Amino acid sequence: MKQAIIGRIDKNETINLLQEYIKIPSVSGEEEKLAKAIHETCKRIGMESIIDRHGNVISTYKWEKSGPKLACNAHLDTVGIGEGWTFNPIGGEISDDKIYGRGAIDDKGQIVPQIIATKAIIESKVELSGELVLCHVVEEEVQNVSRKGTVKMLQDGFKADMAINGEASELYIQLVCGGMLEIQITTLGKRAHGSNPEYGINAIRNMCKVISKLDKLQPGYNKYTGYGSIVPGVITGGERSSVVPDMCELKVSRFTVPGETGTMFYSQVLGIIERLKLEDPNFGARAELLYDSNPSIVSENAEIVQKMSYALKDVFGSKHPIVFKGTPQHDDADFLTNMAGIPTLIFGAGKNSVAHMPDEYVSIDELINATKVYAMAYYNILS
Repeated sequence: MKQAIIGRIDKNETINLLQEYIKIPSVSGEEEKLAKAIHETCKRIGMESIIDRHGNVISTYKWEKSGPKLACNAHLDTVGIGEGWTFNPIGGEISDDKIYGRGAIDDKGQIVPQIIATKAIIESKVELSGELVLCHVVEEEVQNVSRKGTVKMLQDGFKADMAINGEASELYIQLVCGGMLEIQITTLGKRAHGSNPEYGINAIRNMCKVISKLDKLQPGYNKYTGYGSIVPGVITGGERSSVVPDMCELKVSRFTVPGETGTMFYSQVLGIIERLKLEDPNFGARAELLYDSNPSIVSENAEIVQKMSYALKDVFGSKHPIVFKGTPQHDDADFLTNMAGIPTLIFGAGKNSVAHMPDEYVSIDELINATKVYAMAYYNILS
């Protein structure tokens, strides 16, 4: 039966569907046209599908026998196209067995395997138990938790027994996603003419002191993701070089690993400010936590992980070793795991390093193999 299901996965159909979706631009906030296309595809293959009030496409297939509810999550939106492309960013062009275009890997190249694998399962008429739900959500790419489609879906009461979050993982099972937070630090000074700097307090020099202290902090470590990171990413300050600046602002991002929280780092920043105030009575600064999201982790022994491991063996045998990994980047596994308590792993075709880049692509081989693995995961979990 497993080989019969895999045999129903049509390579050309899979490629054509991804090309169709790449040709529909879906930058965050502009996903409606893509949502309608996916909605129609899922209805056509025999699923019940709705577009919810947030713009998420929720497509369901239920078997007669009761059983677990498996959710497969992936996001509709992409980042902007940007400059530097040598291929048409909305062309879905094929070259050297790769499909190019914005969203090819992040995340349309994860949506398509979920859908085509579902089609193969339905067409095989295999008797499974339970429920399969494809959740294709809006605004994952935005740095605002309240706008994220997965968060809104969960706030509306969505539940599942286990989940696969579709993100590029090079066909490895990822157990961890990193958390991400952003803090804005403002140092305060006193204006003065540049020829008499002794009459002023230089806010940029004070920010340099803060950055020096930040550089001495040691991020946490996780065996699946490695070390977290601290990135001073945006700095503004001063009016002109002949004036001592009275204000400087820094946005710093912190990528966390399981066991760390945004509050922990925020407390460290406040501690740095207080110590600098003790060292220099003229030092003034404040900090604000702008954005906070959490890392996720699922156990190697969780049912979803074990059944996904069997799926990889079904497709690759011993050719693709079962090595558990993680991603330092943040994704919706956070909300599925931490908000809803759904054991969630991360899986998908391709390398995350090409996401958001010019000439974003997915390997056709990985696209097809990811589809096969999804089909076997559905079978193993719901049989």
